[in-house]
Amino acid sequence: MATVSKAEKAAYNDEIKDIKREVETIKKAINEAISKKKKHPAIANYYNLELASREMDAIENFIKMNDLSMEMLNLRNSTFLENARKEFYKVLQYLEEIVGNQVDRSLKENDEYLATIRQVNPRQILTFVQRMHRILGDLIKNFGQDTKWKWSFVEWQARAAIITKNITSFSEVAKFRDPRTEFFYERRELMQLCKDSLTEAARQFRTKYEMAGKARDDLKSSISYLAALRKIHVLFGEDTEATKLKNIIDAAKMALEADDKAKDKDKKEKESKK
Repeated sequence: MATVSKAEKAAYNDEIKDIKREVETIKKAINEAISKKKKHPAIANYYNLELASREMDAIENFIKMNDLSMEMLNLRNSTFLENARKEFYKVLQYLEEIVGNQVDRSLKENDEYLATIRQVNPRQILTFVQRMHRILGDLIKNFGQDTKWKWSFVEWQARAAIITKNITSFSEVAKFRDPRTEFFYERRELMQLCKDSLTEAARQFRTKYEMAGKARDDLKSSISYLAALRKIHVLFGEDTEATKLKNIIDAAKMALEADDKAKDKDKKEKESKK
């Protein structure tokens, strides 16, 4: 571990003092928003958006203070990273309050949830969701590959993928196909981000299945995310992609069945030796 002098530590503390004050200001605003949300339940989801946004503000400041620690002291600041991790958990919770956490629900149902934040336009939603993914990526990068949270982050990436899917109005994407339509490109970009994040979530669960004990639920989760992605391809007539995914899903289901048979066989063999 690198030795940090008192002068270096003092310089670092002086550098981050304004950032710490900013975090305190953000926390005060969060508490105020929580109070307002309780008083105005009819517009609770707008407050959830505000809360998620302010939590991301706090996370960015915690990451900034860790970056400065690495730059000035050559030390990772685990306290600030842990704070950032805890705040991102809240971001997921607030957004799930708005759009739900179901990976397998009908794509049409999204509009029912989105009606509670109808004043937020597609460009704002896209920017918001892009920011969520970027911050999660920065958080994972800062923790590194050897972190004890490695597999927890797989779950978080999956939750972020569900949020992205559930906050996408596929009916509007299907309805407004003219590139001259306002927000045409933003809707398309959000849908592509949705596809990419579902693909990555499925891949991450498959990797976890292969590397962390072949837990049945991990492979089932991978299948669920691929199935959600396939629904999108089917809705938009993307037959080649839909067929390819069906083949991948069928192969994964066969792998599950093979694992089940192998476990049953082992169980019977053990029982017969008793």
